[in-house]
Amino acid sequence: MEELKYELQKLSAKEQSEVRKKIVREMEKRGGETKEVAEICECTVRHVQKTWKKYREGGVKAIAAAKMGRPVGVYCKLTKEQEEEIKQEITEKNPSEAGLSGYLWSRGLVRELAKAKYGIEMSARTMGNYLAKWNIRPQRPKKKIIDKSHQT
Repeated sequence: MEELKYELQKLSAKEQSEVRKKIVREMEKRGGETKEVAEICECTVRHVQKTWKKYREGGVKAIAAAKMGRPVGVYCKLTKEQEEEIKQEITEKNPSEAGLSGYLWSRGLVRELAKAKYGIEMSARTMGNYLAKWNIRPQRPKKKIIDKSHQT
């Protein structure tokens, strides 16, 4: 199969909609030559066929851009209030002050905190997603310069 200029899944919804409209215009011009239209629009024959079928059955509305993916905030493990409480605790305290072992926060320790406070278990990746959402990034502790001349 020939290499495509772009993958349609990676385009924004608006760009995908434009490609679909172009497919419909070309199909109307060329009288249903799917292979030729696929080459012109730089997409697969299957995509041309599906788009053309949707257009014939439902018109322009059927090929319009639709918001994809899960709605923001749906199926979250933590509520907004829980998120705020954990976020506040990890920014104001260290793990030992929160009753956990260690002196620096890690994904694992934040997971332990969520489990201890709310009984909610989650994977390290999920906790990493929460930390990224809160704009909390891993940081290296500052190195202390030890003056060896004063050591005995």
